Amino acid sequence: MDKSVLLKVNHLKKTFVKKTRTLLKRKKTDVFAVNNVNFEIRKGEILGIIGESGCGKTTTARMVMRLMKETSGEVWFDGVDLCKLKESETNKIRKKMQMIFQDPYDTLNPGMRVVDILMEPLNAHEKKLEYEEKVKLVKEAIESIKLKPAEDYMYRYPHQLSGGQRQRIAIARAIILKPSFIAADEPTSMLDVSVRAEILNILLELRKKMGLTMMFITHDLSTASYMCDRIAVMYQGRIVEIGPTQKIIHVPSHPYTKALVSVVKDLNYFIKNRERLILDGEVDATREAVGCSFVTRCPHQVSVCHSKSPKVESLGNGHEVACHCHADLLERTS
Repeated sequence: MDKSVLLKVNHLKKTFVKKTRTLLKRKKTDVFAVNNVNFEIRKGEILGIIGESGCGKTTTARMVMRLMKETSGEVWFDGVDLCKLKESETNKIRKKMQMIFQDPYDTLNPGMRVVDILMEPLNAHEKKLEYEEKVKLVKEAIESIKLKPAEDYMYRYPHQLSGGQRQRIAIARAIILKPSFIAADEPTSMLDVSVRAEILNILLELRKKMGLTMMFITHDLSTASYMCDRIAVMYQGRIVEIGPTQKIIHVPSHPYTKALVSVVKDLNYFIKNRERLILDGEVDATREAVGCSFVTRCPHQVSVCHSKSPKVESLGNGHEVACHCHADLLERTS
């Protein structure tokens, strides 16, 4: 494994069983949440994973962070396959991997003060430290997320903080152990627009200061373009396109990516050309696609799209796409 790669995911899958009950019988339906996902993140890099709700972004992150067990596949972190570790062995790795969750209102215990919330990771992983040393680290963490002086915030309860302040505390909790990797699951989606940029800039500053590697999950392409070095576009449990941010934004090759980019660039253009960009329809995760997962909504589909799953093809410079028609689409737009 390349030593410059911190995280590598191979053929990751997650299938849930949905149980429904009628008057006459019970029914079990497989839900294909993540289906054969592959990607890698190099040290110091931010990889964005973008897609609509239900595409498998958060499920992928939870498997990477070992908060959920995969159906099959591998998650290599710093040369170790996390999927083969026992729980006790996984706990030793957790200090290096931390997660920032989407909703700061749900992730902070309302009955605990900020100082106690931030001290929990230290109590779990730095048991040898004296209490005074832990308090010092708590203060440093609070001030690193632009809440100064720390004494004004560390003895408050979560309900005494604004939404933006709560998410900053959630970030402080993630970095207090000085991890090398952070998974951020839509960390600004629950916040007012006025404070989103502040949170994003804090994450970028921490990345530079601490040398963090990050997986940044979002449904907002404009946010991903601001934050990320590379972007992976996910649809119905699969990555359909991945590459450098500028390539994804300016030279999108998959029809789904083209639609996403069109919305960001010019909403009027998207509305006017909607039929050419994307068909109506919804994601059905209970149906395992025989061919292309996007075929039911794609305006450019051909016969092979219904019968054969597209292979991931390299377009050069780290840009990859899974689409039977990407070459024809590139010719039409060039």
